[in-house]
Amino acid sequence: MSLAKKLKDVTEETLRLMAIVEIGKLLNSTLNLDKILEIILDTAVKNLNADRGTVYLIDHENKQLWAKVLQGDVKVEIRFPVGAGIAGYVAQTGKKIMLKDAYKDERFNPEFDKKTGYKTKTMLCTPMKNRQGEMIGVFQIINKLEGYFTLDDVKFLDTLSVDACIAIENARLHEESLEKERMEKELEVAATIQKMILPKEVKQIPGFEIAGFNVPSKQVGGDYYDVVHLPNGNVALIIADVSGKSVPGALLVSTLQASLRAYLESDFELTKLVGKLNRVILGNSTVDKYITFFIGILEPKSKKFISVNAGHNPPLLVRKGTITKLKNGGIPLGMVEFDQYICEENILQPDDMIVMFTDGVTEAADKNDEFYDDERLERCAASHPKVSAFQLKDIIHDDLRKFVGNAEQSDDITMLLLKCL
Repeated sequence: MSLAKKLKDVTEETLRLMAIVEIGKLLNSTLNLDKILEIILDTAVKNLNADRGTVYLIDHENKQLWAKVLQGDVKVEIRFPVGAGIAGYVAQTGKKIMLKDAYKDERFNPEFDKKTGYKTKTMLCTPMKNRQGEMIGVFQIINKLEGYFTLDDVKFLDTLSVDACIAIENARLHEESLEKERMEKELEVAATIQKMILPKEVKQIPGFEIAGFNVPSKQVGGDYYDVVHLPNGNVALIIADVSGKSVPGALLVSTLQASLRAYLESDFELTKLVGKLNRVILGNSTVDKYITFFIGILEPKSKKFISVNAGHNPPLLVRKGTITKLKNGGIPLGMVEFDQYICEENILQPDDMIVMFTDGVTEAADKNDEFYDDERLERCAASHPKVSAFQLKDIIHDDLRKFVGNAEQSDDITMLLLKCL
């Protein structure tokens, strides 16, 4: 090897070592993941004397590679399965690939070239591994400006990979910390909203007992119950559960409560009222949000109980140890246009108990992920025919707590009980 060639090689190696030192400083200057990926890619492309490249990260949970690329002036996220294309093969196998002509490799996907008119020629694709040897991403560097990619290029990417992985993992930890803080604040807001719309106390009426309670989960599930005394002397009993958690769910329930309270102030036909509520929720929710809803109107003098069940867990009418489920109604609020709700009517007898509940009761899980389930709730409710509404509320809650033990619950636990004396 000539002296000039040796000097050139030493100079290139020195420049690359200096680049590694410099990138270490740059990566330590930010915790923004997009900026970090930009620094890593710019360093790799520049020092390998290439035309362009992509840094893909691995989404292990979904078994995908993803990256943010420019489309015009906007960065968009692209995703594809691990195993697809050259980069996907590297992510799947951990092997390094160096191509002199990408089109001669059957694993190469030419679709990008066809769409853009770009011509991929040479390619270097290597795994990005942290110090523990775990693969977190893939380098894909394209079209060396002079000649072909070399083993020295591979060595540079391997060295760059160590600092890159540290920076990426630190940025992810930072993002997770910020997301956790944001979620905790959201949950505080949601819990405040929920606390504001739940009744502070339940006003009793002669000849009946009404007991309700709500145990919020850490995720704040969006449960709601209410007892509304109407101008004509009747009483509305409501229980509902919104799909989704946190602030959006709490706000949707707040919309339901405000609309319902307004409609209950004037004369109404129950099925038409529920149809109006469906339109309100449909107009104020996204496609993934809906509310299961049950409303019963009690006429204290006649002991008539008229109800509509909009997709909610059927309340239990417990009479002398037997169970009747109050199912009649229609679909949940906010799913689609619908106004064909139907009601059912029951005349309550002494010692009858109506147990209304959300799915946080029947889907409460123990440490083995076994549900408390409907059967156990029905058995518990039917086996205590002579107790008060307040006592049965406590009996069910105690049985539920005994069942789940120390297992953390992911949904609110809400019940509303009505007993005819």
